[in-house]
Amino acid sequence: MGKLVALTLLGASLALIGERFLALRERMNASREVESVEPQNCHLIEGLENGSEDIDILPSGLAFISSGLKYPGLPDFAPDESGKIFLMDLNEQNPRAQALKISDGFDEELFNPHGISIFIDKDYTVYLYVVNHPHMKSTVEIFKFEEQERSLTYLKTIKHELLTSVNDIVVLGPEQFYATRDHYFTTFFLILFEMILDLQWSSVLFYSPRGVKVVAEGFSSANGITVSPDQKYSASRIFSLRIPE
Repeated sequence: MGKLVALTLLGASLALIGERFLALRERMNASREVESVEPQNCHLIEGLENGSEDIDILPSGLAFISSGLKYPGLPDFAPDESGKIFLMDLNEQNPRAQALKISDGFDEELFNPHGISIFIDKDYTVYLYVVNHPHMKSTVEIFKFEEQERSLTYLKTIKHELLTSVNDIVVLGPEQFYATRDHYFTTFFLILFEMILDLQWSSVLFYSPRGVKVVAEGFSSANGITVSPDQKYSASRIFSLRIPE
């Protein structure tokens, strides 16, 4: 009798895992047939062969691009190279990607950039906030953009116990931003378990110098995030959120 119960439980567990795995493939469009499309006016931007994770564009047409993300479960195109922030002038007819130099005081060997967000201060100083994953942890790095030198000056690293598995951020003010956590767990096998079972435990956080709090939760994988021009609404590809006054 005990063996029968054990076999029944094993069969039910395998059936559940199989069903969840098929549901995961469906959510990720893993079985979708991709049609070949001619690129028309598209062309490859050289220098970004290690991937381009995120982009944010200044009103002037200068675009910041994060590249070289190393992430559990994803292919690593350059295992011996650290990540970089590139700059492109979209006003040019044939824009080129230029890697930005970073000032002393920042460990570039551990630079693993993910989501990015621009903040322009009242005096028109441009700050770039970058989600970083040194040693596969999550921090937010703050840089000042030096336009004449085409470089970034490192200012500060933000860490917090709630800022784990951070995917993207959108900045509202000085050291004030929303951040998405794409997974509840931080280790690869638990993340895989979370995805297969579709636990919907990921969330959105609000950070300010006064503290960090969860403002929305219950998502399969909270990913990219942006904010409306009047800063009344924040939205991702899977949710929209009204920002409190």
